[in-house]
Amino acid sequence: SISIDYGVMEKAENVYVHTGDFGWSDMGTWGSLYQYYPKDDEANACSSEAVMFDTSGCLLSLPKDKLAVVNGLKDFIVVDTPDVLMICPRSNEPIIKTFINEIRFRKGDKHI
Repeated sequence: SISIDYGVMEKAENVYVHTGDFGWSDMGTWGSLYQYYPKDDEANACSSEAVMFDTSGCLLSLPKDKLAVVNGLKDFIVVDTPDVLMICPRSNEPIIKTFINEIRFRKGDKHI
């Protein structure tokens, strides 16, 4: 596959550049989503509704209509998809790809 930069833009003669002064954030990590989501008073970031007790510094990514009740977590990532529930310390984010590879090895691509 050829990138758009190389395949189209480098060969085009009718291309103009204009300075854009706007924010940019690569949303390719759970940490970047944590930075993006608004946080409650305990620094919890949640994509849906949640009731949290004694919980701080967590990122919850849940289906739109799902309510989560969370107690006693500190600095965790909780991701709920139709096929997989992942609960992982935020400090382990760099090894999540390892988890995905292990799931693929053990269970195939169904849950990836």
